[in-house]
Amino acid sequence: MNQEKKVVLASQIIDGTGGKPLEESAVLIEGSTIVKIGKKSEILKIVEHQEYDLLDYTGFVLIPGMVDCHTHHNGFGDGRLGDEVAEIPDEILTIKSSSNARIALFSGVTTIRENGPKNMTMFRLRDAIKNGIEIGPRMNLCGRPVSIIGGHMGYFGGEVTGEFEVTRFVRSLIKEGADYIKITQTGGTTRTSFPLLPAFNMDELLAITNEAKKFGKLTATHCVSTEGTINSLDSGVDMIIHSVFKEPDGTDKFRPDVAERLAESEAFVNPTLHVFRARAWEMEKLALKRPLSKNEIKLFDEHRRNFDQRLLDCSKMMEMGVKVITGSDSSWGDYKLGNTIHETECVNMAGYSVSQSFNSVTLGAAKALGMDDIVGSLEAGKKADMVVIKGNPLQEIGNLRNIHEVIFDGNIIDRGSKDSNKVYIQSPPSIN
Repeated sequence: MNQEKKVVLASQIIDGTGGKPLEESAVLIEGSTIVKIGKKSEILKIVEHQEYDLLDYTGFVLIPGMVDCHTHHNGFGDGRLGDEVAEIPDEILTIKSSSNARIALFSGVTTIRENGPKNMTMFRLRDAIKNGIEIGPRMNLCGRPVSIIGGHMGYFGGEVTGEFEVTRFVRSLIKEGADYIKITQTGGTTRTSFPLLPAFNMDELLAITNEAKKFGKLTATHCVSTEGTINSLDSGVDMIIHSVFKEPDGTDKFRPDVAERLAESEAFVNPTLHVFRARAWEMEKLALKRPLSKNEIKLFDEHRRNFDQRLLDCSKMMEMGVKVITGSDSSWGDYKLGNTIHETECVNMAGYSVSQSFNSVTLGAAKALGMDDIVGSLEAGKKADMVVIKGNPLQEIGNLRNIHEVIFDGNIIDRGSKDSNKVYIQSPPSIN
């Protein structure tokens, strides 16, 4: 096909800017860039005496490529802990990441933010994609997450202590190619970490955020306690991941004062809702095969309870005006890459309208990454990243999973057979 000019036709185009769907319209692409969007007759008139390729998707809806603000390409999505993933050689993790990147792209996610791989694995993969060795989404990378000794995800190679070390490490990450800086400001599922305690002290945290800002880099913190969120706000972090409301004694307690600060700040919140439901789904599937042990039943109830609590807290944050975006957290735990739509549906369940939920995985997500000048919506001058789907997602958000075609950087992605694209889909037990 001619790589220079393409005309993409669709029955409806949802450009992602918040307006009504464009009927019987077209997109003019030149190389990897969108040149113009308009009525079919207008676009065809522009190119009538020129060479171009016609991509006719009459009967389908054209939308911007989706943006997932939170992925873990090193992961397997089979329930194993990050501690176990860290024991796998870097070379194998890079290969696994390559497979995950393909799956993400095939699912209509054309831009990802990676939230903490081991060592240089994702930088190496991005280089391979740039050199045409592999295919994958546009990547916003942090490199190794910044962690305290024994802290969450420290096993990936980023343990540091003190203002001098954290400053030096931020500079090293930027030298390696980091687009933003990921900080684990509380513990997490890492065996040696303490989820309820802040990780870095304020002097260290401010040293990290100030150094990142000096180089024009955004920051994001992993926070599974309220104190971690407060620390993050005090240090001017740009995105707060999880933003769990838990007191130092482990009790769940929504803090309206903290939510109000979140709403008034410039920070985005990535609530990672589905990751708990994904774990509950897998345990429910296991229960269909054999009786669960007492400990498994306890864990199952805990996952469901955590999901319900996170959904409730997210709903309250939304009501107070907190800026919530889609970030799947796949392939962490039991959440496989290629299923970003589950998180967007959870955002919808929590209280966002269908159009707000759509925005949370397109232009809103791109804004959170500081990439809205090139992706997130179909506008002249932006990258030609788009997805052809069946059904209007502004009527039913679940239509985002009805992928017909993926266009990335102006090129159609060969996704293989229709059946081959069902392999990565995760469904609840009731419809399995």
